[in-house]
Amino acid sequence: MRRSRWLRRAEAILFLVLAGALQGCPLILIGGGVAGGGAGVAYAKGEQEQVHAAPYDKVWEATLSALRTLNITVSETAKDQISAKAIGTKSDGTSVAVSVLPVTKETTSVRIRIGTFGDRPASEQIQGEIAVVLKEVR
Repeated sequence: MRRSRWLRRAEAILFLVLAGALQGCPLILIGGGVAGGGAGVAYAKGEQEQVHAAPYDKVWEATLSALRTLNITVSETAKDQISAKAIGTKSDGTSVAVSVLPVTKETTSVRIRIGTFGDRPASEQIQGEIAVVLKEVR
């Protein structure tokens, strides 16, 4: 009887892990207190996402400032009440796409993709610079 209960638990855990992986859900989520007050960080399928504890418009301005600071040439921007996007290139010619989405009135998600397959360290550097700018603005 113990074995069957253990087996059912193992199957349930395996099912949840596989369901999450097949949905593309990030399996690693680091919560709260990330530099600059970020609420969480996730990296999946070449895209790095961080939720910043700041309103949408402030995060958008901080994002543009961070891209300028990091010498990323922004060639295209689009912004409305629902989302904002910046497209640019790094000095080596690698493409950069940043999406900014309001989550709540006081939190905003920033998603970054570098190149075709993603570059986690470069994405984290941009997120870090956004957090620094937000911290200076407060």
